[in-house]
Amino acid sequence: MNDIRETDLFGNPVRAGKGAPGRPRKELTATDLDMLEAGLMQGWTNQRIAKSLGIGVSTLKRNFGPLLRMRDQMPDRLRLLIFSTAVRKSLEGDMGAIRQVRQLMEDNERRLAAARIDRAGEEEPPEVPVGKKERARRAAEQVAETGGGDLWGGDLSPGSYH
Repeated sequence: MNDIRETDLFGNPVRAGKGAPGRPRKELTATDLDMLEAGLMQGWTNQRIAKSLGIGVSTLKRNFGPLLRMRDQMPDRLRLLIFSTAVRKSLEGDMGAIRQVRQLMEDNERRLAAARIDRAGEEEPPEVPVGKKERARRAAEQVAETGGGDLWGGDLSPGSYH
């Protein structure tokens, strides 16, 4: 009778340690990958994903590092998958899918319009670099308009000579 188990209590494959010290490397399953992607699509933190997978954060980072770096892309990938599936179904004549595609397109237009409005409110026109002569001219104009404002009073204002 062979004492080596091929799976753990949860059905995950267990690889023999081959005489190496320490714990055997975590074997990734398709379910683990699906759960990770679902967590990233929902915007979960590494700690929450690791806890749901029953592993430590360092194990999560070591085994799923490339996927974790795609965190910002995952919600968009989910939206794209849902949209492409709905389009495929609508082309087959599914009326529910046609309504869903229409709704998804309207939602996307609203999201894009809101992003354009946000960007328009944040953007300021870039400052044009000003040379020394132009800065001096502008400073002289300001002094002429305000009358110097301090020691000289109106003596520097054009046209006010006595």
